[in-house]
Amino acid sequence: MKRNPDLGEPEQYELAIPKPTSLIESLRAVGYSVATAIADIVDNSITANAANIWITFHWDGPRSAITILDDGKGMSEAMLLEAMRPGTQSPLEERLPSDLGRFGLGLKTASFSQCRSLTVASKESGSGHSTRRWDLDYVESHNEWRLLRGADEGARPYIEDLDDLPSGALVLWRKLDRIVDHRPATDESAHEVFRNLIEEVKEHLSMTFHRFISGQAKQVAKPLNIYVNGRTKSHLLPAWDPFLKSHPATQKSPEEIIGSGAYSVRIQGFVLPHKDRLSEEQYREAGGPRGWNAQQGFYIYRNDRILVPGDWLRLGRNKVWQKEEHYRLARLSIDISNAVDFEWSLDVKKSTARPPLRLRDRLTDLAEGVRQDARSVFFHRGEMGVRPGRRQSNPMERPWIAAERAGHMTYKVNRSHTVVAGVLRRVGPLSDEVDAMLRVIEETVPVERIWLDAAEQPGGHATPYEGLDQASIMADLKKALQYLKQAGYSTPTAIEYLRSVEPFNRYAYAIDKMKDEA
Repeated sequence: MKRNPDLGEPEQYELAIPKPTSLIESLRAVGYSVATAIADIVDNSITANAANIWITFHWDGPRSAITILDDGKGMSEAMLLEAMRPGTQSPLEERLPSDLGRFGLGLKTASFSQCRSLTVASKESGSGHSTRRWDLDYVESHNEWRLLRGADEGARPYIEDLDDLPSGALVLWRKLDRIVDHRPATDESAHEVFRNLIEEVKEHLSMTFHRFISGQAKQVAKPLNIYVNGRTKSHLLPAWDPFLKSHPATQKSPEEIIGSGAYSVRIQGFVLPHKDRLSEEQYREAGGPRGWNAQQGFYIYRNDRILVPGDWLRLGRNKVWQKEEHYRLARLSIDISNAVDFEWSLDVKKSTARPPLRLRDRLTDLAEGVRQDARSVFFHRGEMGVRPGRRQSNPMERPWIAAERAGHMTYKVNRSHTVVAGVLRRVGPLSDEVDAMLRVIEETVPVERIWLDAAEQPGGHATPYEGLDQASIMADLKKALQYLKQAGYSTPTAIEYLRSVEPFNRYAYAIDKMKDEA
């Protein structure tokens, strides 16, 4: 009998053992999606030093199954028992620097969130299989924490895949009550939902583990191969780089390191290229799994694995930043280690984290600069031109000017724009009438409609002269050249000047052609 050290009296207590059925059903509601749940299983494979991971979705209506197989170091029978125990390792225990786990719950909570039958088979090099199984229906019927030995008949065909590997582990999900319903395997609409789910998982894994897939993660000697529904090169997941680092138009801020050693935080900002600088395929891919607007913000990496894939982390000076269209090109990376999990309020799903108070001001400062640069690129396409007679770069000459009037934003036609100024000079006595016409256009810019269209169809607006024939751009270029020459420019100087006049700056080939003809 224990005594209270302060009072010298026996402690009075009772054992409050959780009811298995109640606790397991609560664990199922942690909040995983299928993609985040599978990512949690992949974490275990990476920690086990797997070089290859094979994820297979088996469609069979209510009897569908999902397997995650790896060629890692595997587990002994005693290790497997511990891995299947809820809360196998205390979150307070120190983790190896390469460990992607924390709470000792990932395998179980991730699996239970999607299925009612979890079977894990594993083997170490030179040994046979060890298999354990959680069946939630069995636990419910007995209301005891009964972990089953071995596999049932339905699981054995899947476990045979482990025979071809010297070591590794296989995670099998069956009774997928959170993924499929009772519609038969012949139901095409149910099958289509299942196929769409596979695509969501592929996109999420390509993003979450992109450093491992590309071989950039510190703890892997070579790129990690993740296969989905097959074992050939065509089934390999590609790495999705959120920052388009290889693109020459991507702007990168210097990397900043705060702190030292395992407690250091590395931060770097990126402004992605404007749509005009990307091919259609590049633009589509760079939007990421959730689209351009949703993917802006901070990307938090823990041991090279993405925790948060784009979020402003409730930062902001006067108000909390929201995800807005004109900041869609702003993305920042934050790298932390597992030594600071509690300081960053890591959750069980490893999908949310919050920066500690000591870093919030600095993160805000860095993000403000990136956001402003991104806003400039979004509105100005990030292009700079060279003015005649000057060597330094200057902003493009643009047809529209944003201005503030009576506390509100207005948009005015730039009367100094080459084409506009040329027309105003030519109309002479009618310049007041033309100015009145321009003012009517300025006062009726359909801002609300433009924003609505941009929100409903991101990237859906045509670029200048898109869909028009080459003759149209050449005709307007020649008019602009004529106006510049009337203003006193020589032909060669005027032609070069057009490279810094919007929208002609987009059409270097047309300007080059005109130069050749001059």
